Amino acid sequence: MKTDKKMKSTKKILPVMKTLFGTAGKKYPFFFVLEFFRMVVEVLQPFVGIILLPKIVDEICGARNLRVLITLAVILIVSECVLTLLLEGFQTKLRKYQERMDNYFSMQIGIHSMGLDFQLTEDKEALDQLDRAKTGMTWYSGGAYGIAEQVFMFFGNVFKIAGFVTIIAVNAPWMLLILMLYVVVSGIITAKTNRIELKAYNRLSKVNRLFGYFGWSIVDFRYGKDIRLYDAKDMMLERWEKNTEESNAAWKWQGDTGYKYRKYGVLARTLMSIAQYLYVGLLAVRRLISIGIFTQIIETVGALDATLNGLVWNVQELVKRCNYAYEYVLFMKYPEAMEKHQDPVKEGLHTIEFRDVCFAYPGTDKLILDHVNIRIRPGEKLSVVGLNGAGKTTFIKLLCRLYDPTSGEILLDGKDIREYEYDAYMKQFAPVFQDFKLFGFTIGENILFQEETLRSGEETQKLERLMKLVEMDEFISKQEKGIDTTVFTVFDEEGIEPSGGEQQKIAIARALYKDAPVIILDEPTAALDPVAEYEIYRQFHTLVGEKTAIYISHRLSSCRFCDTIAVFADGKIQEYGSHDQLANIPNGIYAGMFEAQARYYR
Repeated sequence: MKTDKKMKSTKKILPVMKTLFGTAGKKYPFFFVLEFFRMVVEVLQPFVGIILLPKIVDEICGARNLRVLITLAVILIVSECVLTLLLEGFQTKLRKYQERMDNYFSMQIGIHSMGLDFQLTEDKEALDQLDRAKTGMTWYSGGAYGIAEQVFMFFGNVFKIAGFVTIIAVNAPWMLLILMLYVVVSGIITAKTNRIELKAYNRLSKVNRLFGYFGWSIVDFRYGKDIRLYDAKDMMLERWEKNTEESNAAWKWQGDTGYKYRKYGVLARTLMSIAQYLYVGLLAVRRLISIGIFTQIIETVGALDATLNGLVWNVQELVKRCNYAYEYVLFMKYPEAMEKHQDPVKEGLHTIEFRDVCFAYPGTDKLILDHVNIRIRPGEKLSVVGLNGAGKTTFIKLLCRLYDPTSGEILLDGKDIREYEYDAYMKQFAPVFQDFKLFGFTIGENILFQEETLRSGEETQKLERLMKLVEMDEFISKQEKGIDTTVFTVFDEEGIEPSGGEQQKIAIARALYKDAPVIILDEPTAALDPVAEYEIYRQFHTLVGEKTAIYISHRLSSCRFCDTIAVFADGKIQEYGSHDQLANIPNGIYAGMFEAQARYYR
């Protein structure tokens, strides 16, 4: 990734165009057809006046034939009117594509984000790259639409320059030398200002993430209770103001640094104008050109000057925009964090084994799991207990292959899980994490992850059975739309705000619907009281049936339903056995935890 970032600016143009235009061309091919015809009209437009106006002026200064003048004027007006209408029509149609393409590429970023290896979602470099991709594809580069516009403008300007140069070369060839000198100076100035903008962009990348975080956190209703009850408003506003000042400072640096170069640009343009009028005026005074040709040259030089500046600006803008958009290219080919193979996973229950597994989160040296060894038999019910930070959730993350071990190996049916096809392996597990998420979809969609309009009658019946099994049937019957009631009111005023326990039951129903061989409950009942938690585990134990089940909880109610208990402490399995075995270990960790909790219920 770092090597790619150091690539020369100009070498980023082709990869960006290949990626963006290839993607946009498949989705919106007609956009490029419209851009081509818009370019043709823009190329023709200035030449109508440049060719016809000198003829009108010479006719006025010469024969003054009214019929000829009227004919020339009508041709001029009609031509310009037709070309203007055509151009406006093309531009109107093209503008409709801008929002579509921006949304489409935003969706591509979202799709790719969801497909990244999970550990990258917690990696600072990956998160920064995601932010650069999003900002680089929006107002920094204009996205595929903005870059395509620059490409077609570039070729249009090249064709116009060829025509302008031909006209000037025939009538005032030395004018080209003056223009060349001006273009070189102008190009140097533009290049410097663009480099300043790129530096400012890199400075703003991190600031924008922080600005957005504090800005959106303040207005996010989910944080409302904590902000009010802990009087966090002032701190949040101070941090927002601080990041705003850093953002403003970056923009101010860009403006102040680039101002002196813009002054040089104004001076160069003034000197070029003086030289232009002196030279062309001298040709007219010496009668080497007519008055009509004089006006033609002046207008052509002005058009050529603007087009040359436009061409230089096109090149610099294209390089700059492609530098920004290249962040999207880098993100879309972000390397996988985990090794993947293609071996199939056999159906049915599995034997799972952790063999001398150590794990430290990327970028740290602290071992969260330290030489863990455990074997889980098919259909076994395992309870994983321990204090906070003991490594329980990390153990599950490794089992579900959200991360790979730092050393050691995890085996499924005797084979390293890295050998299996990734998606097939993931289908073996149905976890309910402590921080599970429900989405602003309907209850049914939160369980099936399928739109209600696509749901079959059989799937609806299965949903209803699940709601009854998790004791949500009475709750569902009270809702006007039943299983198709929207969760939360963020997008639907008629939605519901289910309690913590109701949300947990929906999450458990989701896990059961997946019908995976291994069911995992990672403290999803932490918000429930002990009695309600016991009932959830008792019922869930019945629902799991013969499948392998792993329960994680601080409270030990789940242990009574399990075959074995693994006690984690300091990243290791310090005790392993049944409830009766562990509860009778003198000064044992499990015995101490059980006694500490049991005394409150005697």
